[in-house]
Amino acid sequence: MKFTSKVLVALAVILIGALLSSNIILKREYDKVDKSDIYWNYHKILQQPFKYLKITGGNGTRIAFEQSQHYSVRILQEWERYHGGEIKARVANDTLYINFDFVPPTPYDIFYIKNTTTVRIFSPELLSFDGFNTNFEMYQMKQKSMNVNITGRSKFEIESMLRSMDSITVFQRDSSEVVFEMSPDYKPDALPGVMKFKTPNGGEATYIPSQIKSNEAMAISRVKADLQGYSLLDLGHAQIDSLQLKIADSSAIIISGGALKKLRK
Repeated sequence: MKFTSKVLVALAVILIGALLSSNIILKREYDKVDKSDIYWNYHKILQQPFKYLKITGGNGTRIAFEQSQHYSVRILQEWERYHGGEIKARVANDTLYINFDFVPPTPYDIFYIKNTTTVRIFSPELLSFDGFNTNFEMYQMKQKSMNVNITGRSKFEIESMLRSMDSITVFQRDSSEVVFEMSPDYKPDALPGVMKFKTPNGGEATYIPSQIKSNEAMAISRVKADLQGYSLLDLGHAQIDSLQLKIADSSAIIISGGALKKLRK
């Protein structure tokens, strides 16, 4: 066999061996993945219990929260591996602190994280959220009360799986935006349906949305809101039993016709 032929055969053997080794390594990594975890492509960086959340930064991307039996903070592996993505996360006094001080190095990285959920947070419940210059969304929520403190150039959105909530307390400053709405994943057994919530005196009230044939309808017992600067609070189609509102001339609020009538009284 000629020398060149031997070289070609050797190169072919090396190439085939490299491909086989790569496949074996990839298969081993794939076998380690929890197939039941829909967010397997997110790397867990923290798994400590917390009840409160405070985020600084991240208004150039998407940060998501979902209720789960297990606590965790995860970052997208693709963002971490190929774009240098990282955050600082710690827990102190039942509060999860996240500092999103990542600065995208190129216009492409700016575009990438803007259209990507780079961070996902999980816990059984979240009693309050404090955000500055951030973009935070809560999906498929099943809790009846929430305290929100939003400042800077921020956006906070909560999608509820419950058609009735007991209390919402909102404190907004600067050019922040807060939105409460029904989750698009909510599938009622029947509409219009009956909503029950606790009243301010500790009793229980029933709201029957007989004129509303939409799964966007929800009822909130108490809303206390303090809006300053150019902030916006969107309560959408919610029927509100008690609304305590302090709002600056430059701020705005979106409420339903029923809530507006009660506010005028």
